[in-house]
Amino acid sequence: MSRSIKVAAVVSVSMAGLLFGAMQHAKTLRANRLLHQLPSTARAILRIDAPSLAETAAARTLLGAFVAEQQLSEIEAVCALDPVEALSEVIVWVRGPDDQPFQSIGVMLEGRNASAATLATCHRALVEGRGGSVVRLDGPAGPMLADLDQRSAISIVDDRTVVAGSVITVTEAIAVRRGTAPALFERDLIAARWPVLSRGSSISAILEPPDHWMSALERVMQRSDGPSALEGAQTIGLFVESESARAVTISIDISSAELAAQDAERIRAWIADPPGNVEPPWTNVLQSARVSAQERTIEVTVDVSSLSAIP
Repeated sequence: MSRSIKVAAVVSVSMAGLLFGAMQHAKTLRANRLLHQLPSTARAILRIDAPSLAETAAARTLLGAFVAEQQLSEIEAVCALDPVEALSEVIVWVRGPDDQPFQSIGVMLEGRNASAATLATCHRALVEGRGGSVVRLDGPAGPMLADLDQRSAISIVDDRTVVAGSVITVTEAIAVRRGTAPALFERDLIAARWPVLSRGSSISAILEPPDHWMSALERVMQRSDGPSALEGAQTIGLFVESESARAVTISIDISSAELAAQDAERIRAWIADPPGNVEPPWTNVLQSARVSAQERTIEVTVDVSSLSAIP
């Protein structure tokens, strides 16, 4: 092989590596930008990278277990849109200030084959199809479309992006984008964990539970003969790596490495003997679980393929 061919081969490999790295970096930046777009009052966040769903069977299975088929069918029938094809990104967050957590839900949609105007028109059609009426509201956040009781509103952010939710939720999200309200990156626990969960993921989610939710979760994960398996939990996350066929990982951030090791053992015991109300196919999911602890983080990886049997 001549020297020039070798040089060309090395350059080609290097360029391919740089291109791949740049693409991965761009995906990371895209996933993390929501820390600057969502309000600091968000306590739970779900992000779906819609284009990656086609190659991520585990993500499709997980969504199929929780999203009713008729909901997607309604959108297709009323709006003539396939949500997966029409969207590039779906972000859902649960809003609630510290004194009243879990107050309302917000949704941010970024179109891929659909413009923001098309998505807003779809919102109007869905509201009117359910017997509601849509009016235009003008306020500090700019114009938005809302139903008469102001529980469902939508605002166009740019050519491809809309924000939907209650009028208060939409107004707050627009204020964050304008720099007049605090953004999610100011919530330290979520800001620290989100980049880890979202990197290279088709689906990623995080929950920073308020005290009363944490108490309820601890009771669910508590065996009668000992403390809760979530003792010291600060955030609970979930991610599905792009192109994953079966695996979904739950990632729990614990207040100390010592507690993380103890909680991991408790989780293993809970999985080995789950509550009686856990039924198939969820028992199959639990039986597939692999639990690991590293420093302050517990990861529980499960095989969700059995969920495809849910009617």
